[in-house]
Amino acid sequence: MLHAVVDVGTTSIKAGIVSDEDYRIVDKTSIPARVIHPKSGFAEQDPDALFQSVLGLLKDVCDGYEVKSIALTTHMAGFVPVDREGKELCNLIIWLDERGKGYPRKLFSGLLKIEGYNALELLRFLRATGGAPSRTGKDVLSKILWLRENEPDIFSRTWKFLDVKGYLLFRLTGNAVMSHDEANLTWLADTRKKRAEWHDGLMKRHGLGSELFPEIRSSTDIAGKVLPEIRKEIGLKGDVPVLVGSGDMCTSAIGSGAVKSDEIHIYIGTSDWIAAHVDRRMADVRHYVGTILSGIPGKYLLVAEQEVAGGAIDWVSYNFGISDHRKMDDIAMETETDLIFTPWFYGERAVIDDHHIRGSLVNLSLSTRKEEVVRAAFEGVALNIAWAFEIVEKFVKANRITAVGGGARYDSLCKIMADALQKRIERIAEPEDAGLRGLAVISSVGLKRESFEDAVKKFRVERVFEPDREMEGYYARKLEIFREYYRKTRGIFRKLNVL
Repeated sequence: MLHAVVDVGTTSIKAGIVSDEDYRIVDKTSIPARVIHPKSGFAEQDPDALFQSVLGLLKDVCDGYEVKSIALTTHMAGFVPVDREGKELCNLIIWLDERGKGYPRKLFSGLLKIEGYNALELLRFLRATGGAPSRTGKDVLSKILWLRENEPDIFSRTWKFLDVKGYLLFRLTGNAVMSHDEANLTWLADTRKKRAEWHDGLMKRHGLGSELFPEIRSSTDIAGKVLPEIRKEIGLKGDVPVLVGSGDMCTSAIGSGAVKSDEIHIYIGTSDWIAAHVDRRMADVRHYVGTILSGIPGKYLLVAEQEVAGGAIDWVSYNFGISDHRKMDDIAMETETDLIFTPWFYGERAVIDDHHIRGSLVNLSLSTRKEEVVRAAFEGVALNIAWAFEIVEKFVKANRITAVGGGARYDSLCKIMADALQKRIERIAEPEDAGLRGLAVISSVGLKRESFEDAVKKFRVERVFEPDREMEGYYARKLEIFREYYRKTRGIFRKLNVL
C-alpha cells in the first residue's frame, strides 16, 4: 500500500510516496521553506504560502501513484490564530520565535524559586502536564500570553489556536484537530493518563478556555477526508483519508526504528535531540529534559532537545566555502584539533536552558587552519549531544541506539558520537527521511495494516559505528572542558545578550 506523506521542516518541506511493504521511499520531492524574521527574536511563516507549498508538493509527488492515505508532520510548538471562518489572523508563530520570554509571568516571579521558576507554579505545571514552559519564551503558552497582551485585537477575534500541522489539516479536511503530542506542548493539558485532556484549572489560571483549542485526537486517527476541491487539485482518485499524524520529533522517533522502551535514538538536523519511548512520565527540570506524549498512542517520549546541531556545521560549511558534503566529511575524519567549538548559536535548552548563551570557537592561534575549525564543529555537536545523553541515560538504559536526520549522513559525525558516547550507533537507511518513514508507519497502523513494532522490523540499518575505546579519555577530557567553559562564561554571555 502506498502512502503520501509530507514533512514540513524549518529549512525545507519534503513530500514522498512510501510503501508499507518495506518503508523505503518510492518517490520524493522537496522545496526550501521560508522563515520570516520581522523583528529580532521573532520567527514566522506565511500560513497560506505554506499550505500552497504543501499542496504543490502533494500534486507533484502523487502524480502517477494511487495513494491510500495522506499524513503530515511539521515542526512543533508553533501556532496560528484563526477566526470563525477559519481565516488566519496573523502569520504562523513558529518554535524559533522568542517573543514570549518572561511569560507566563507567574511562573518566573515570586520569592520561592527552583532553577529560576516559581516553585508553586512549577509544581502545578509538573503535576498536570509533566513539564512547563521554558524561560526561552519559545513555548506555545508563552507566545499566546504575549499575543493577548500585545495584540489584543487578534486575541479577541480568535476562534481557535491551531498548531502548524493542525492548520494544514484544517485546510485539507475542514476539521480542526490536534494530536496528543502537540496538545502536550501547549502545557495546558493533563497528560497523566497517557493521553492529553485540556486542563480546566491551568486554562482558568492563565485566563484561557479549552474552547480556544481544537479537539485532541490520536496520531493514528483519521482527521477527515480530503476536501473535494483539494482532491481535484491534487489529482487524487476517490476519497482519501488524512491521518492526524504527529509533530516532527515524535514522527522521526518512529522513523528511527527505536520504538521499544530500551532503545534511544539521536536525531541530527538543523537542531538535534536524544529521545526514547517510555511508559511513564519523567522529568529533570534542572536540565530541561522530560517527556511528552509520543506519536505512539499510550506512550511517552523522553526528550532532550538542543537548538542547533547540523545548523552549526552548515554555518562552518558556508563561511569557509566548503559546499561539498563529502569534502566536509573527509576533512572532519582526517583532521585533529585542540579547539573547542560550542554550537549554541540560538541559545540552548537541554542541558542548560539558557537563551543568552551563544556559539564559540575557543583556543585559536595564528597557526590554526580551517580544517581544524571543521573538525571542531563536528566535535562540538557530538560533545553537546554527549552532555545531554548523560541525562537521558539516567532514565533509560539503552540496548540499542539509532541515528537519523540529515546530519547523520556524515560518517565522521556518527563516528565521533560513537567515540564520545562510547556506544554502538546504528544509522538507519535514508536517515534524512525518518519523518517521511515514520508518517508511513503511522498511516499503516491507522489503516489497520500492522503494529508499530512489526512495521519497524522492516527498517534497514545502513551502517554501524563502533566506539574506539582508546578515544574514551580524549573525549571525556574535552567534555569536561566543554562544561567548564559554559560555567565560566555564562555570565559574560548574559551581559552581551541581555534584553
